[in-house]
Amino acid sequence: MSNKILEAVKTQSKVVIPIVKALEKEIGKKRAHQIVGEAIAGAYVAHRKRRGFDANSHPRIELESGLDFPVERKVVQDDESQFGHDITSCQFAEYFRSIGEQEIGALMTCGVDFAAEELVRPDWRFNRTQTRMQGASHCDFRWRLKDR
Repeated sequence: MSNKILEAVKTQSKVVIPIVKALEKEIGKKRAHQIVGEAIAGAYVAHRKRRGFDANSHPRIELESGLDFPVERKVVQDDESQFGHDITSCQFAEYFRSIGEQEIGALMTCGVDFAAEELVRPDWRFNRTQTRMQGASHCDFRWRLKDR
């Protein structure tokens, strides 16, 4: 069975990868990735707002929202001030590995996490130290409510 989000990312990658490669040649890899990463993160935040996510909502709300990301998760912590889950399987990582574009895949998928979380959950501190896209066994998503 096909996943709509995964299929959309695959389609987008056919356009984004050549654009990123052209930008890398023109302005350098670091700057190209910064520009594209910021644009993708901004688009993702706008998408979240259109879907009605409240600013500063508890991170578990997104898991309960019905967004069908092509990943398998294991919740490792869940209370009112902390939340954590590990992504133990990720079809995004599998796809980008299969085409040899993990770095741009991370830019398109994993890379939006920090920028998006800063914009949509300013009262929460987000951390992730590893991703399956980078070859880790799991992605470690963690949130902690900031002291007020």
